[in-house]
Amino acid sequence: MKREELFREIGSIDEDLIEAAGNCEKVKGKRGTSKKWIAALVACLVLYSSTSTALLAMEYYKHQNNEMNIRYLTAEDMKLEPSEEYDAEKFLRALKSDNDEHVYIAINRLVECFNDPKLRIKALNELKPFVAKDNKKIADAAAFAIDVLSKSYQSPNIYKLADGSMIFTLFNNYSDYGSQNVLWRIKDNELKAYLSYSEPSMYIKELIPSPDRKLVAVVTCSNKSEFIEILNTEEDKVSPELVESARVKFGAQNHLDTWIRSDHENYSYTNNIEWKGNDTLEFEGSLAYQDTEIIKDVKVAYEFSKKDIAVTELNQGK
Repeated sequence: MKREELFREIGSIDEDLIEAAGNCEKVKGKRGTSKKWIAALVACLVLYSSTSTALLAMEYYKHQNNEMNIRYLTAEDMKLEPSEEYDAEKFLRALKSDNDEHVYIAINRLVECFNDPKLRIKALNELKPFVAKDNKKIADAAAFAIDVLSKSYQSPNIYKLADGSMIFTLFNNYSDYGSQNVLWRIKDNELKAYLSYSEPSMYIKELIPSPDRKLVAVVTCSNKSEFIEILNTEEDKVSPELVESARVKFGAQNHLDTWIRSDHENYSYTNNIEWKGNDTLEFEGSLAYQDTEIIKDVKVAYEFSKKDIAVTELNQGK
């Protein structure tokens, strides 16, 4: 490496100094004296660079306490704009649409008026005629919305829990696969979206409270797979997803390949889901391996308090 390149590698050295060092060999005099002078200059330059770098670092860190402290940026933060606010009037206007799908969507979305007393009463009055509609899906949606907004809470689709809160879904059974994949909660007379699931949990298929109503099993699904989680809403705790957990554990026990797909589909299904006491959930499952080339029927038991899952094969003797 040339001397000039070495100086540049050190960094933060003025270009004029580099050129001066490069030309110093042209100065007439004894060769030994010239080399010593060059060595001394290099040492000075290195010292200068190190000192200036250290001073810059000290100055930088001295100002760190004055900088903003960003812990986490949400997607909304990074858009640098307010997120879209709920517009009840838009959904009230949509009730007059000739499009049944728009009306159905508007009826369900008007439940979100719950926290605004004036809008809640207005929505109640506008929704009442829809209970008598011939379209059963629209009539059922209107009856459910009125049940929530009137604070009657008589619908079997509203689950009352031990902590005094209530959970439910909107767009109940709008698809053959289930309801909207958002879990709503009313606590202390306030409605909030409690938990929203992402793909592949595209639908909430079933909510199954424990006998003491302290835990809730939430069954979600896509058109290819099913999933189960257990919620403790009082302590805001959530179990691991149980179907995939069972698939991985059983596969490891039986030396089966248990690759997890990038789309997180498991191609596995559940049935006979039931609580055994207040803390243990049991279900039967058909677990898929090697892209459904192998299907294993199993029984799964998950003890929530101990985070313990047991998986046993059904019909082992056959």
